Amino acid sequence: MIRSSSVSIVDGAKPFLLSVPLMFGVGFREDSRLLNQSTRIEIFNFVRNNPGTHFRDICDSLGLSIGVVQYHLELLTRSGLLSVHRDRRYRRYFESGRFGKTEITTISLLRHETSGMILAVLSERGSIFHKDLALKLDISSQGLTWQINRLRKTGFIGAVKEGMKVKYILNEEYASTVRRCLGLVERPDL
Repeated sequence: MIRSSSVSIVDGAKPFLLSVPLMFGVGFREDSRLLNQSTRIEIFNFVRNNPGTHFRDICDSLGLSIGVVQYHLELLTRSGLLSVHRDRRYRRYFESGRFGKTEITTISLLRHETSGMILAVLSERGSIFHKDLALKLDISSQGLTWQINRLRKTGFIGAVKEGMKVKYILNEEYASTVRRCLGLVERPDL
């Protein structure tokens, strides 16, 4: 979207108008003046392109100071352009109105390294035994058990016992959401 704004400049002489084209990669309400600042636009677009990102990731990725990011995120969230999801110790940022509650939870889980890899593997394979998953992710059996218990509480995965072995499955009601959200969150190849 391209907008022009006119600024009257008086320097003791005749006033003149300066027409400045403003380019935005975002759509917003005509009465919104929040996205008229380049740093704020940069933060908004970063969150839009990286849903579920957290505060430090924004600072590090954009090379901005903590204070600058805090200030602009506060304005963007207070205005309703961005929403915040509390994810344990993280505050995750999303473009307001773009995702539903299940998608926000899914993206948040995918943003955690190990739980995200678990969901990616289960999305790809459908099911996998505990031992095979631990080997694939290169983590201890105990570490995997901790992660799995956390994911089971969310309802995203289930477990089936086959003899002495435990097989994990992605619950069908979340499978399509996980597949769709995987495209929004970069995962390392497994």
